[in-house]
This record gives sequence, C-alpha cells and structure tokens, in this order.
Amino acid sequence: MKPALPPSYINTPISIAYAEADDALIVTMTRILGLCWAYDYERTPALTPGQVAELTDRPRSTLYRHLKLLREMQWIRVDQAGRRIVIRPVVVRRAEAGDSVARNRGESADQPIANDALFQALAEIGVENPKRSQLACLGIDPLWVSAWHLWAKHPHRQSLTNPVGNVILKLEGGERPPDKFLRTAEHEVAQIQLRQRDQEAHDDAKDEAFEGRGPRKPEAPPWDPEAEDVSAETRRIWTRSLEELKPQMTNATFDTWLRGSEVIAAGVGCLTIRVRHPHAVELESDSGRPRPISQQ
Repeated sequence: MKPALPPSYINTPISIAYAEADDALIVTMTRILGLCWAYDYERTPALTPGQVAELTDRPRSTLYRHLKLLREMQWIRVDQAGRRIVIRPVVVRRAEAGDSVARNRGESADQPIANDALFQALAEIGVENPKRSQLACLGIDPLWVSAWHLWAKHPHRQSLTNPVGNVILKLEGGERPPDKFLRTAEHEVAQIQLRQRDQEAHDDAKDEAFEGRGPRKPEAPPWDPEAEDVSAETRRIWTRSLEELKPQMTNATFDTWLRGSEVIAAGVGCLTIRVRHPHAVELESDSGRPRPISQQ
C-alpha cells in the first residue's frame, strides 16, 4: 500500500518546527506528518517498515533510530498492526488539546490554566513535573487518570516496564479508557468519598462529646443480623467462596465489592450476605459469577 502524496503544505506544529533537535529528526517527523494528512493528522496508514522508509526517504537503520528518538521525545506513538505499523503523532493531539482548552476558557493557547483536580490526580499516580503541569492544562477528565492507571496496573499488563509512562501516552493521545476501568475508578472514588463522610461524622461526634453535648444517638440499622443463627460451617463456606472469587477479579474490584462481606443469615439453598454499601447489591460481573444477595 502506498498512500497518496500529501498536499504542498503540511500542518507542522510550531513545537516541532522550532524544536531544539537535530534537523534530520525534524525532517523525518515532518514527513511522517505528511503521511498522516489524509487521516486529519491523527495517524498514518498501516504500512510496512519498508514502505515507511521509502516514503520518508530514510534508510531502515536511520528510520528505526529516528522512530526510537521520536517516541522517547513523546512526539509519536507506534502501534503494531500485524507486520505493519501505524504511527500516531501525539504532539499534534497535545497541541490541539491545549488550543481547545484555551478557546473554551476564552484565553490564548500560550497561556493555559491548569485544572487543580487533574493536577492532583496526576500527582497521586506519580506523574512528575514538568509533565504533570503540562497534562493538567489539557482539559482531561481526572477520572480518566485513575482509569488508565488501573488499566496499566492490571495483572495482564505486568510486562509494562513503565506503567506511568504508558498512562501519560494514553492521556496525551486523547484515548478514552475502557468502560470497565472507568466504572471501577468511579466506584473507588465513591468509596473514598464515603470514607471521608464517615470520618467527618466521626470527627463531629468527637467534637460534640468534647463540648459536653454528648455524641449523637446513632440511627438504628435497617437490619438486625442474628449472628448466633449462623453456624461456623456456613461462615466457612462463604470464606471459601471469597477465596475462589478473589483470583477471578482485580484487587480493586474485590476490595470495592466483596472485602469485609459476611454471612448474616442462612436459609434452604441460599445465604444472605452483608456488604459494605448498597451499590454492591447490584453487582453482577460479566463472567457470570453470583452477585451478593442482599444488603438487607
């Protein structure tokens, strides 16, 4: 496959044209952008390394060296497509995102304003400055940061040598995280907020006790677990079930939905399980594992 030649002009960002880099490297990047023009500068066609070398007029050894340097500079991302490769110019997406945020705020693109929540989310996963400040100006949903971090830390991606670096590339490329990681991130945020509210209520009770008013009378629970009716064998059954379910889930999912659950009643062919919050009652995994029966 040989794509059509680009137009007589190429959309080269100023950050590339005036970068402090070897001129030959800038020429290679500009030619790669020329291959992306038919795809709105988002990616090249799927090409063999030989085709890329021919179209950029570079020997293969020089092309491989330049691609490696451009990836390290975070100007491009290279994806495999069988025996072909697709080159995505990340730096162009980053420049466009900065312009979009500035336009939405009614400001110039060279004076972006950082999102405090996004800045904090990036700091929590270990993104260092100056990259943290740059990303905080891209108008990214802070939840995406948590979701991509969960994706990078998943056991299926243990081979990643730089999880945070992969998260940075995903965010700069503007990719939406998979829905299941977004849902898990949402649940984790909800859990953190719930713990914060519980802690605030606890602190308020301590303050009232210190002031001599006494603690507030706790509300009666909506259920009354009769632990004496649950045999030790029944509890062991649920403990073994948790041990079997845990390897089938991510640690985050298990901690969110099942950790701390316990049997509060046993009937003919069923158990009633106490869980930590109402959302867990609705849990039903895609793999068909049984969901908790009731919060009561």
